[in-house]
Amino acid sequence: MKRFGTLTILLVIALLISAGCTQPAPTSRPEVLPTTVETTLAAATSAPAVNVTTSAPQEVVTIIHYVVPAKAWKNTNLHFGFEAPQDWAITTRQLTTPDGSQGLEFQTDLVANERFYIRTYPVSRNQDQDYRNTFRKWTPAPDETTATYNNIVYDRFESVSNGKAKIGYVARKSSANDIGYASVIVFTTDASHSFEREDFENVVASFAYFTTDKAPTVTGYEIPGAQ
Repeated sequence: MKRFGTLTILLVIALLISAGCTQPAPTSRPEVLPTTVETTLAAATSAPAVNVTTSAPQEVVTIIHYVVPAKAWKNTNLHFGFEAPQDWAITTRQLTTPDGSQGLEFQTDLVANERFYIRTYPVSRNQDQDYRNTFRKWTPAPDETTATYNNIVYDRFESVSNGKAKIGYVARKSSANDIGYASVIVFTTDASHSFEREDFENVVASFAYFTTDKAPTVTGYEIPGAQ
């Protein structure tokens, strides 16, 4: 019995030693792969290109209109008057008329060299139509309109070329004054002369006839020259 017990103890020790030497195979762990994070950058939405044009500052030119005080002018014998700058040298002269023509004809020069003048003639000569025909031959052909100032009805002609304007006003017979005289007013302006046209048109707008009974008392400076 003692022998049996010893064998049993040895067997148990042998089993324990065997169990200690035999290690269980380690449990394999799944390989952990590095995580790849894909970062998608949103493409920046480019704003449409804006063309910015930088212009150099423009020089501002100020044109000053020096207005010369107006002066009342009149021709007592021919029964007309108007207002014009007081520094103008205005004169009246008698024109030579064709042989056999009736009545006298006068020209009042407001600006020298035929740039601004007034022709006054008796309506009995039917000269108004001659002036219309002459103005219609201007180059380029003029624009024709009607204008009325101080109860005088005019046929107006305007021809513009190369910065110059030629303008003529022909008073109608029905607008003649009480002694049977009518007028044609003609002027030429240059666009390079600031305000010249405006000044000339203002003179035309002031032109007026007066009657015999008012002639002695009409206010105005008598135009020198032939009467």
